[in-house]
Amino acid sequence: MVRSKMKSKFTASALAAAIIGTTGLVAGPAFAGESPLQAPTSVVEVAAENNAINVIHTLASDAIAGLTDETLSDDIRRQNFVALMDRYFAMDVISRFVLGRYWRSISEDELNEFASLLQEYLALNYASQFKSFNGEQFVVGDESQQKKDTFVNSQFVRPDGPPVTIIWRLREFGDKYKIIDVTVEGLSMGITQRDEFTTVIQQNGGKVAALTKALHEKTGK
Repeated sequence: MVRSKMKSKFTASALAAAIIGTTGLVAGPAFAGESPLQAPTSVVEVAAENNAINVIHTLASDAIAGLTDETLSDDIRRQNFVALMDRYFAMDVISRFVLGRYWRSISEDELNEFASLLQEYLALNYASQFKSFNGEQFVVGDESQQKKDTFVNSQFVRPDGPPVTIIWRLREFGDKYKIIDVTVEGLSMGITQRDEFTTVIQQNGGKVAALTKALHEKTGK
C-alpha cells in the first residue's frame, strides 16, 4: 500500500496554511458545493497569472472560498482541492518528476491517468487538513529567479512556535505561472513523493502500472 511520508500533522497543517493564507483578494471561479462568488475580470485574472507572487495570493484566496467551510462534505472538499491543483499546479511536470526516470517507460495516456490519480491521492491526504485551519498568519515575501524557475518565499506564522518557511517553485508556461513544487522547512514535497513512489515501482519490477494500481486502490478511483 502507498503511504505518504508527508502526512505528519505539523507538515500537513503548515501546507494547508500556506495554501490558504490570509489574503483578502477576490476569489476565483466558484467551487462545487458553494454559491458562485463574483468573478474577477479577465484583466485581473491574467495579470495575476502573469505574476508569480500574485499566483500564490490568488491560490490562497481560492482556497479560503473552496476548502475552509466546515459544512462541506469530505467529498466536495476533495473535489475542490483537485480543482485548485488543476488551476495552479503543472500536474504534467510534477507527475514526470515524481515518477523519475520511469515516466519514459509509459505512454502519454498512462501518464495522464497517473497525473489524475496523483491529484486524487494528494487531495485524499491533504484536503481534510483545511477543516481545522484556525487563521494562523500567512505572509508572502519576495521572489527570486533561478534559471527558468521563480521561487516565492513565504512564512506560516504560528502564535505558539517559530515561523515555518514555505518556498513555492513556479515555472512560466506561455503567459501563465504554474506551481511545480512546494518546499516546507527545506523539505521538497516533489522529492519526498518521488522517493516514495520510486520505492514502490522498484519493489514491483520497475513497473509504473503497479504504482498506478496502488493509487487506484488507495483513492477508490
